[in-house]
Amino acid sequence: MLPLRTLIDRVTDSQQLSHREIPLVAASALVALTLVAVISNRTLLAVDWPFIVASMGASAVLLFAVPSSPMNRPWALVMGHLSSAVVGVTCAQHIDPLVLAAPIAGATAILVMLYLRCLHPPGGATAMLIVLGDDHVHAAGYQFILTPIALNVLILLSAALVIRAITGALRQSERGEVTIARINKLEQRRTLAPHLTEADIVAARAQLDTYIDVKDEQLLQLLRIATHNTHQRRLGDLRCQALMLPVPLCAEFATPLAEVWGWFQQHHLTAVPVLDRARHVIGIITLHDFIHHAAEFSQLTLEERIAALIKTTPELTSDKPEVAGQIMTTPVVTAQQDACVAELLPLLDNRHIHHIPIVDANDKLSGLLSRNEIVVLLERDEAPV
Repeated sequence: MLPLRTLIDRVTDSQQLSHREIPLVAASALVALTLVAVISNRTLLAVDWPFIVASMGASAVLLFAVPSSPMNRPWALVMGHLSSAVVGVTCAQHIDPLVLAAPIAGATAILVMLYLRCLHPPGGATAMLIVLGDDHVHAAGYQFILTPIALNVLILLSAALVIRAITGALRQSERGEVTIARINKLEQRRTLAPHLTEADIVAARAQLDTYIDVKDEQLLQLLRIATHNTHQRRLGDLRCQALMLPVPLCAEFATPLAEVWGWFQQHHLTAVPVLDRARHVIGIITLHDFIHHAAEFSQLTLEERIAALIKTTPELTSDKPEVAGQIMTTPVVTAQQDACVAELLPLLDNRHIHHIPIVDANDKLSGLLSRNEIVVLLERDEAPV
């Protein structure tokens, strides 16, 4: 069994409204419910049944405290209450005793809302409130659906839409206008996709100072999928063969480190594939590999560490790497020439890969695809043809 503290944390985890947001939510609900009560009361002075149903309070909780929930959409709000009201009146008139009518009304209301795709939890309360109502409610019959329920719902919905527009505009003016154009401009400054974490999402939610009705891990997944879809749209059917770069130099397992480092320096390389005699890729050496293996010389500067790493040992045995095969990254991820570039992006991001060797149908090296080339392509104003 979970500890009480854990249970409380899980329950309250979804209630991430800030201290500034909570009073605004309560005030919004107060205004909306007051409008429902005042207008309905004046409209229904001549009737003997209640002018407002208690389930409107539950709807107000959802509308203002959890505004992004799909259960708050107009169709769900209106049809959730009205369909449940029909169920409640029908059960009240045809099922006896109340001990059976009430649960049947609640369960049937759920069934109807699910089939109509208008699930709204307060609708279940509406159905049961009608069954448990007094003689005036039962005498009203199906008229009770129109007044007060339909009247209450329409006033509440109208008030919520207006209040949301006003409070939303106030929040947006405080944070500054965020437009698609501005977002796209910011997107161009990024590399393929941000390495977001749940901690980043939590921090961003706190800075936004509002409530988003979605779990952090779900929002993180949503952002990653949206970024991937954007890349697919911009890159289209572009194949690796069209974007790969020719490989000027390749190493073998026994190529001395000093020789490979000289290639990096002379040709401004950032990666060199390591091949066997049949030109099959067996590994790749990047700047990171040199820096990583030079880290053992901790008392030296970076330049001195690299020099110590690539220095050839005259003895037959050595305690440090001497050839390319000893520092290369292996196994290495490769891609076929006809692979779509967009399909490789999640792999490059998830595994933090900056270079990927491109091979032909015989798995022989034919080129090298650089992450930077993809970034430059994505930053262009127009997507590639």
